[in-house]
Amino acid sequence: MKQSARRRLNRGAMLGLLAAVAWPSLEAQDRRQDDLELMRVLSPTLKPKTGRMNAVDQTWEEWQKRTGELPPDFAIMRSQAFLPNPLEGVKTRAEWPARRREIKAQLEHWMTGRMPPAPDNLRAVVTGERREGDVLVRDVRLEFGPDHRATLRIQLLIPPLPGRLPVFLTNHNRARPWAATAVARGYIGCIYQATDPYYGEDDDSDKFIEVYPEYDFSCLARWAWAASRAIDYLVKLPEVDVGKIALSGHSRNGKQAAFAAAFDERIGAVIPSSGNTGEATPWRYTSDPFANETMERIIEVNPHWFHPRLRFFIGREDKLPFDQNSLFALIAPRGALLTSAYTESANSALGFEQNFRSLQSVYTFLGAPQNVGLRFRSGIHATTVGDIEAYLDFTDAVFGRRASPVPEAMIFGYTFEDWKALSGETMPRTPPKDRLRWALGDAPPQVPFGKPSRSPESFFVGDGWIRSMAPLPVDPNMKVVSVGFGVDLKADLYLPAKVAGPKPLVVWLHPYAHASGYVFKAKAPFLELIRRGYAVLAFDQIGYGTRIEHAKDFYRRYPHWSLLGKMVADTRAALAAIRESKEVDPARIYLVGYALGAQVALWTAALDPLPAAVIAVAGVTPLRTSREVESIRTYSHLHGLLPRLGFYADSPAALPLDYDDVIRAVGSRPILIVAPTHDRHADLGEIKKLVRPFSNLDLKTPADFNRFTKETQTLVFDWLDQHK
Repeated sequence: MKQSARRRLNRGAMLGLLAAVAWPSLEAQDRRQDDLELMRVLSPTLKPKTGRMNAVDQTWEEWQKRTGELPPDFAIMRSQAFLPNPLEGVKTRAEWPARRREIKAQLEHWMTGRMPPAPDNLRAVVTGERREGDVLVRDVRLEFGPDHRATLRIQLLIPPLPGRLPVFLTNHNRARPWAATAVARGYIGCIYQATDPYYGEDDDSDKFIEVYPEYDFSCLARWAWAASRAIDYLVKLPEVDVGKIALSGHSRNGKQAAFAAAFDERIGAVIPSSGNTGEATPWRYTSDPFANETMERIIEVNPHWFHPRLRFFIGREDKLPFDQNSLFALIAPRGALLTSAYTESANSALGFEQNFRSLQSVYTFLGAPQNVGLRFRSGIHATTVGDIEAYLDFTDAVFGRRASPVPEAMIFGYTFEDWKALSGETMPRTPPKDRLRWALGDAPPQVPFGKPSRSPESFFVGDGWIRSMAPLPVDPNMKVVSVGFGVDLKADLYLPAKVAGPKPLVVWLHPYAHASGYVFKAKAPFLELIRRGYAVLAFDQIGYGTRIEHAKDFYRRYPHWSLLGKMVADTRAALAAIRESKEVDPARIYLVGYALGAQVALWTAALDPLPAAVIAVAGVTPLRTSREVESIRTYSHLHGLLPRLGFYADSPAALPLDYDDVIRAVGSRPILIVAPTHDRHADLGEIKKLVRPFSNLDLKTPADFNRFTKETQTLVFDWLDQHK
């Protein structure tokens, strides 16, 4: 990065928060250039492996250089830490169409690109027709656009049934069970040839780039637009019930299915399956703290899937004026089923649930709450024929063909309002005496972990079936030993393969890694810590990884405790268990946490004297004073970590405690707080004020987004070496 740009980046957060009118236009241009340089340094992109961005550019950098487009002026853009409200400004149903047009325009500008209007010259050429068993198979080539240069191949599978039939539309070929299952259920199956060549078929939509050069629709948008061209043909057929057209696709094809349904109101129901990032997982839950497929990662690997402008928002997801709930709101009140495996690493089950709750309000407002569903499955990314049957159960219900319960499967299922009803709690009339313990809740009696007397190193605690979805990191240079602790819990102790004797220990506390738990990207840092002479202890917190299913009923069972209280109790139990190990030096035990783990680390050290030092990476910001970032609602309403704080969500200045109280309780032990300069979850200015009174606290502010990169890990491990 140029020195002048680096100086401007370090001017401080205050400058970026000033109103636009306070800046000369040259200064605004300066800011945008700085953001562009930051992107180039922190988020390099690659050329697409399959498909093209457009007729000219091979990479995002080529597109940006050719067009000269700069990032938006983030300083004047509204920051929305939580999902934007699709119904914002809408009071009556009559106002919804205008709001819908506004959302569509935002999506086209920032994410999908602009699509051509429907062609008025579509013609269909039947290239083959035959019977396969009882089913009539018809191959068709659609020709349209300028000089009919655009073509799209489709295949119809028509069952021998009377009357007009519903249609199940997909771009999955017949090597997969999608269309065939629909035909068995009485649908006309329709397959359109617009999909990733990754699947072994040509992508007919790729040629649309040259046919429509004045339109900048992205690859996913081209696939979606192709689905609409298939519908142009279908609605003219006497066999088709035009009011009952369903569309489905899986993974990347799930993304394009959602795009198509949002922009084509003739699609009566859509089931985008496991599209995850870029589909039903909101962008605000696709950054590194959520340990899934990030916006950065999906654009790096597939820069042609979305419009190049979307890349401007990497690390700035809160500045997006829309999110994926906005995309799905365009589908309302037509049928939409959000579905994925809650154990697949690319997913954010939390994000799916937040999307679904937002959509419920839209569908209820439009009078069709029965038309939106949420279906989670266990297992891997791939679907089974049983999943397709369930998808068709949903479309049958939406189309009134046969009754079927609307799926509403929650994995977390938490809301602040539900907790208030369960607990019966209200805001305290007087400030609590022990503020930290009040916030963590009323812990039940805790019985220490009991080891068998004859064989103290053995115990009977397992990880459960989910461990097969998120296997332990393995390497010849380290061995893994199981450590029982707490109430039927197990941690994993990573040790050098050939070095005996007591070692300093790092307790590794993971981020919001719902699907994978602590193993997310753990191998490289574990090996580096072992190379530096440390042992590493790690385990999954409740609601994450192997324990992802354990949080849903927590507040029904313990309405006056808290999830963060449980996490702290579990971490303390792990500390008590590991200090007895001959492999560990109990005087040199350190807590290292990222995002959620940073919070667990500080709160644990505030209550437990054993840790010798604490490192909190990108997980802490003051709650009373930080604005438009990590807030009380994140703890009380989103993650349900500390629900009692929710009574102060609208009056943060009255909150009985803040992170200065937590840090004070840690005492004189060394603390490192890492606060990246461009962390959208934190208020850097307020963090600097927070740490100022504490002489035992070091603050590091790497020029980065909220990430625990190799560079930041090196910074952390070097600091740790100085304090061990």
